[in-house]
Amino acid sequence: GYSVIAKFTSADGVAEGADVRISGIPVGTVTSLGLDPKTYLAEVRLTLDAATQIPVDSSIAVRSESLLGGRYLAIEPGAEDKMIAAGGEIKFTQPAVSLEDLIGKLIFTNNQDKK
Repeated sequence: GYSVIAKFTSADGVAEGADVRISGIPVGTVTSLGLDPKTYLAEVRLTLDAATQIPVDSSIAVRSESLLGGRYLAIEPGAEDKMIAAGGEIKFTQPAVSLEDLIGKLIFTNNQDKK
């Protein structure tokens, strides 16, 4: 396989060894997580199967297995002909959605509607 990185504003719940998937099919794994000291973004290093080439305009998002389950990374392939090289970066990222934040917003909006 080959290694690429992705930087997220939040990689909450992602762990080393987590799946990387395209269309629900595992195509790699998370190999390490760290903090970029310059941008303070979560830097996630992935190893992708050698046969899986990712277009440079692809995006990657943190997804949940289930309400109570772990997290994985989902790649949405782009349309470019140029592919991300080994050691490259997936530039378009979407952080994890916080269940607590969603519940808080729901409660807050419902309380505002009742006034």
